[in-house]
Amino acid sequence: MNKSSQKKFIGIATVGEKGQIVIPAEARTAMKLAKGEKLIVMSTHNDTLMIMKASRLEAMASHLTKHLESARKLIKKTPK
Repeated sequence: MNKSSQKKFIGIATVGEKGQIVIPAEARTAMKLAKGEKLIVMSTHNDTLMIMKASRLEAMASHLTKHLESARKLIKKTPK
């Protein structure tokens, strides 16, 4: 695992009156977030959120789509 992909503590965000949070500056810099950037917020467990760039999710979906037919063929070959 390279250094840039390692999980690390970046900061603390506080939920405001309107339910908004501010992403810490170090996290915005690390993710190269720009004003207006679209982010996907997902729940991974009951009390855990994951935030990723929408463009990253789109890239992952595109990659999976390209390999979907190969995956289907492998699934069909696998004994039940």
